[in-house]
Amino acid sequence: MSDYEKYVTEVNNIFSILEKLKNSWTNNDSLNSIEEINEYKNPVIQVASFLQNQLKNNSTDDEELLS
Repeated sequence: MSDYEKYVTEVNNIFSILEKLKNSWTNNDSLNSIEEINEYKNPVIQVASFLQNQLKNNSTDDEELLS
């Protein structure tokens, strides 16, 4: 498993757990904390996309060196 795949798997696990907590908790302070964390979901996804693009670019550069 590549570093990118590990990263994506762990991020998915984190947000999956947060969703389960949100559905089972009733305390407003706790729910607000979960919502605050969820605000970081889009930036985390953007970083994953950036990592994937970097890996593709590095792979392309390596192929060019081998040619």
